[in-house]
Amino acid sequence: MDMHKIKAEWAALESRWYKLLFLVGLQKGEGQSLSKALNIPYLNLNRHLSEKLQNIPKASYPLQVGEILNKWMEEYEETAFCLGDMEILFDKQLQQHPIRLLENLSKRFKLIVCWPGQYDGKSLTYAIPAHPEYFTCSDFEGIVITV
Repeated sequence: MDMHKIKAEWAALESRWYKLLFLVGLQKGEGQSLSKALNIPYLNLNRHLSEKLQNIPKASYPLQVGEILNKWMEEYEETAFCLGDMEILFDKQLQQHPIRLLENLSKRFKLIVCWPGQYDGKSLTYAIPAHPEYFTCSDFEGIVITV
């Protein structure tokens, strides 16, 4: 992992509308290590959303996911975060477009996203086409670094 490049891109986000840096190809635990090195909180989206959505009707999921994440981030004094363990965002029951959700959050918060899929130079992808949670997006804002 090239910390110099990551820190340079991280600093450059200040002048952007979408403060969003995708890191692709991280190994298990590297997101937490990176958040410590940058002195920003690491947020486990799977755990938090799973807990918060338990008592909400499934029909309300699409409206609640962004709200839950916004409120969670507002609880911190920081405005920068490292987001990981985010496979839940691809769950079809949530009816989310993960990239648009992250873009919206990045208008208020500076985000490093530990992307759990691949990047081919054009599209961010999660899973294989035959998988029920397959997702691909080539129209997105943000910077991508493959590590």
